[in-house]
Amino acid sequence: MASRYDVAIIGGGISGLALLHYLRRLKPDASVRLFEAETRLGGTIGTDNVDGYSLDWGPNGFLDREPLTLQLCDELGLRDRLERANDNVSKRFILRGGRLREVPMSPVSFMMSDILSLSGRLRVLMEPFVKRSVNGADESIYDFVTRRIGREAADYLVQPMVSGVYGGLANRLSLASCFPIMREMETEYGSLFKAMIAKARKARREGRKSGGPSGPAGHLTSFKGGLYAVIDRFAELYGDWITTGRAATELTRDNDEFHLRFADGGRESAKAVVLAVPAFNAAQMVGGLSNELQKAMASIPYAPISVVCLGYDSRAVANSLDGFGFLIPQKENRRILGSIWTSSIFADRAPDGRVQFRVMLGGDGNHEVATLSDDELVRSAREDLGSIIGVAGEPELVRVYNWQQGIPQYRLGHERVLERIEAELASIGNLYITGNAYRGIGLNDCVKQSHRVARQLV
Repeated sequence: MASRYDVAIIGGGISGLALLHYLRRLKPDASVRLFEAETRLGGTIGTDNVDGYSLDWGPNGFLDREPLTLQLCDELGLRDRLERANDNVSKRFILRGGRLREVPMSPVSFMMSDILSLSGRLRVLMEPFVKRSVNGADESIYDFVTRRIGREAADYLVQPMVSGVYGGLANRLSLASCFPIMREMETEYGSLFKAMIAKARKARREGRKSGGPSGPAGHLTSFKGGLYAVIDRFAELYGDWITTGRAATELTRDNDEFHLRFADGGRESAKAVVLAVPAFNAAQMVGGLSNELQKAMASIPYAPISVVCLGYDSRAVANSLDGFGFLIPQKENRRILGSIWTSSIFADRAPDGRVQFRVMLGGDGNHEVATLSDDELVRSAREDLGSIIGVAGEPELVRVYNWQQGIPQYRLGHERVLERIEAELASIGNLYITGNAYRGIGLNDCVKQSHRVARQLV
């Protein structure tokens, strides 16, 4: 017999679980049920503990700059399990000309660095004299950065950063959707440099640390033992309101009630529904409600990402692993996007005398990675690691995590897509969305969106 809920949440990743948490706290008398298609919760968040190694499947942390996320950790009783990355996290590298070059963190070190040519560095210093954009058009990250600090900086500093965060191509992604603060800095101050100076002065007056052009400052943070600790805690607290292994396939509406159809043939009803699944999954469900909503959701593209985790005896590595890791510009023509030296930044991610590498492959510039076997992925990761940082011999541990539709891409026109989606949702009524496909791909963004939806529902 079908049940009738006040709210049905579709999707048991961090967004759906955070929403369930907020609804249980804000309105404990409401009947709420979360449905997850898989038999496990967490989506791309997962942690394997194997032979003393702690291996994260997808994301490996969040920035502790968002008060709402830290408050959530308090509410879940996880504050004492938070683990900040150590000081190595501030030492990052870019591959150029086959050699790792440290990313400069101050104006003086930037001018002394060889990460850009002298002309490239001088072009960056001209940024305060560049006129601001006046047409207000949606601009790609690459075009914006090239216009303000030059093509060389765009190629060797910004594009690898974009691939590290979004798995994307800077010339395809919307500045306004990915890094809205950059556009606001130019609009308000006329220059990124002038904006950073003004913000730094204000932060000093208020006794806090200022951020950079991409957003507020923060420390990379995870949980002792891996990021999945937060998912485990949600399951422990809210298991009575969660159904796993039940895939919702279709959503229809009759008067003021939504009807959910499931792959097992069952049906459920709810006054309100929240879709906390990837946009392509949501699109498959809403065709019976709105063709326009379905098309808009389906138009959000995703990039494939493969994460190869490798464990080695530390004596097998020639180079020092004193740092966070490295990213690779497209112009270097490597098969991998970069590598995080996990055991260098978090404790207990590898046994004593061992090291762990996370190697990322794929992204929007390499959809072919989705067709490669695990053996081919591992071979590419090992060959590039070997030539870049001198890793020799066989790894003692290998794990591969493939996400064929891993990271949503906020391409040019993304804001218009969101306007179409929101207009259709408003027309339908009592249908909501949350997740990383819309207004931020990080864990902090997902928590903020789910908190906002919970407040709307209440």
